[in-house]
Amino acid sequence: ILANAVVFGNGVYFHHMHQQALKDTVQALQLFEQAAKNGVRAIGEIYPYNFGASICGADYLKPDNYGPNMGRGYKDIIETSTLKPLTKKRYDHLMDTNPGTSIMFYGSTDADMDAGLVYPTSIIGSDSFPMTVTETGALARDRDLAYEDIEGHPRAAGTAGITLRRVREEKLMPLMTALSKMSYMVATWLQDNGVPQMAYKGRIQLGADADIAVFDPKTVQDNSTMHQGGLPTTGMPYVVVNGTIVVKDSKVLKGVNPGRPVRLPVVA
Repeated sequence: ILANAVVFGNGVYFHHMHQQALKDTVQALQLFEQAAKNGVRAIGEIYPYNFGASICGADYLKPDNYGPNMGRGYKDIIETSTLKPLTKKRYDHLMDTNPGTSIMFYGSTDADMDAGLVYPTSIIGSDSFPMTVTETGALARDRDLAYEDIEGHPRAAGTAGITLRRVREEKLMPLMTALSKMSYMVATWLQDNGVPQMAYKGRIQLGADADIAVFDPKTVQDNSTMHQGGLPTTGMPYVVVNGTIVVKDSKVLKGVNPGRPVRLPVVA
């Protein structure tokens, strides 16, 4: 991928670094950093959980890969709708009948994940995988569903919360570094790689888009877990999108839709 970037001049965004590189996460990030110094706009993204979300039929979860390359087994794959670890029998059944079944799986160690999170040039992302209705196993498409009635990877609801909580409790990294990794660094990379609208995102300054999450660093708290993935972060009572309040006193306002799509002009 880096070689293609050298030839064609495009930027490279390496998604979920710690789940791909595992024990080699820091070495990979060092490689990307050196590439960036040589003009290849490469960046690595980490999310603050040591387990991922996918479908049962994902190639990298096949036993001959998942076991030897990630040091894991069937018990490390969890069926999202039931929150039960898989057995060989259940895995084989799902592969025969519904390989698209939503699952969560353990990959990176905590130590490798944290080393990636704090690496100076890495960024923090979430990747909000679609939630599942606990009762039916269907995708959660209704915006009025209760948070307690849906399941899925907690990163969808908790990435910012867990990062800010760990900054407070564990001194994982300086607060402003964490904020930059979740906003400014992401926006500027996209800005430099063909998304001009990002010049107005990820920063608070005159002329920028007023997309602001207001939080209390002393109380902000992630609540989503593997067992209740939809629970929202607390201690973040206001969210502003394009200058309009969309969350007030920790309540999502209905009928308020001030967001604008980020896309290239539509060509007829």
